[in-house]
Amino acid sequence: MGDIIGHVISKRQEKLLNFIVREYVRTAKPVGSVLVAAQGRLHLSSATIRNEMSDLEQAGYLSHLHTSGGRVPTDKAYRYFVNSLLGDEVNLVLEAEYKNKIKRALDGVPSDPREINKIVARVLSDLSENLVITGISTDDDFFKKGLAGLFEHPEFRETNKVFQLANFFEEFEETFKFIEREFFNTLGMPRGVPVQILIGGESPFKQIQHETIMCAKYGLPGDCVGSLTLVGPTRMDYEKNISLIKYITEELNKLH
Repeated sequence: MGDIIGHVISKRQEKLLNFIVREYVRTAKPVGSVLVAAQGRLHLSSATIRNEMSDLEQAGYLSHLHTSGGRVPTDKAYRYFVNSLLGDEVNLVLEAEYKNKIKRALDGVPSDPREINKIVARVLSDLSENLVITGISTDDDFFKKGLAGLFEHPEFRETNKVFQLANFFEEFEETFKFIEREFFNTLGMPRGVPVQILIGGESPFKQIQHETIMCAKYGLPGDCVGSLTLVGPTRMDYEKNISLIKYITEELNKLH
């Protein structure tokens, strides 16, 4: 499978890259060849894995931290991983526990679009452990939930990153209009639309070049169109978050 830039990686490298991405997402620790050999189910020697990891690093998919012998995924690796997820949605299965929590949250929900958006922001933030902002396309009323939780991630332990993020979201109302214009103008009507994703340096916002933004639209009562934006570290659980967004927007589209 080739990536969007044109560099083709082998099936073996693809499996290796997917393992490294998932492992780094899970642990936030650089992944070494010994760990891959022991747990990656690739049936390869550590030496072969080291060579493959070196090739992936040269191709821009992995980065080598000075403080560790392990590798970490780059934005390019996350983009490759996300593209493969979106191209093979059959593997995106949301756990029943999350489905039930979403169904309970939306059970008996009022017909007020603003109240629905409050619930969406709360439940999606709680389940994803990321920041979620919801809005209505023709309204300047936004609901933000999960900013404090975002700072719990190890990526945001540096004071300057917290300061940048806090400033960014203080000005989110203006930013949201830009997101509406740049992201959502290609989505069309809310029913059946994909999740729009910007990873790290793909973002036009200089304050959040180390984060991932996920956006989606959904229908609301009164012919309103709701918009949600999820923001988290690039080291987020993409499979879970994409599945959460797709499921909750599908359920919202059933309400009207």
